[in-house]
Amino acid sequence: MQSVTGAIATGFFSNEAFRGYDAAMTNLNLKVRLPVAILILTFCLPCVAQEKQKLTYGILVDSTGSMRTQFGEVLLIAKSLGDQLHERGPVSIFDFHSEGPGHNKNAQPKVRIEASQDADLLLKAIDQIYIEGGQTTLLDAIEFMRATLNKQSPDGHKVIILITDGEDRTSKTTRAQLVEDLRKDKITVFAIGLVQDLKNGKSKATNLLRTLADETGGRAVILESRTFDIDKLVSELALPQP
Repeated sequence: MQSVTGAIATGFFSNEAFRGYDAAMTNLNLKVRLPVAILILTFCLPCVAQEKQKLTYGILVDSTGSMRTQFGEVLLIAKSLGDQLHERGPVSIFDFHSEGPGHNKNAQPKVRIEASQDADLLLKAIDQIYIEGGQTTLLDAIEFMRATLNKQSPDGHKVIILITDGEDRTSKTTRAQLVEDLRKDKITVFAIGLVQDLKNGKSKATNLLRTLADETGGRAVILESRTFDIDKLVSELALPQP
């Protein structure tokens, strides 16, 4: 069987030179060769483990009232993402729930399913999401996702994917503080902006999504039409892979 040092040498020497090298190395005392092999494994194994480390994903399905007319598209995108991402790492699904009765109530974020790699459970969770009333608290929702994902993977890289029109009405979280915390916790934001139905505030919503993505190293794809190819959309988003 080829020695560890011999295996390394094959990448740098010709066949003739390698045979001479390997023969010479074979004659070395085991006490010399063993530390070399240990040194190689010490440096290489952590690299392999790091390369195989899974990402942690969070998908926000905006279920507030402003999404009502395009909620079918929202669910379609969420299912496609869940189906593609579950093999890459644990996926959590987030949406909104109504705070209570009244016109001034807020729509608060909640986790629908947490850290799952079961494709069927993820799809089932998405199917159970429906439109809720209340004022959108988008920045608060992202902050909630940040804290949740950070508990799951404190030291690993995490990805937040927003499926939303980008409206934020009553969040207490500030954009500047949120971006700072996302960066600190190694969280990248990607956004799919379904802004086509916004009568007012389209520019503001688009700017918010692009800023969150740009300042955390992610990407925002803004849809101006309901006609889109789901595979091309996900490809354009260019989500990172472990």
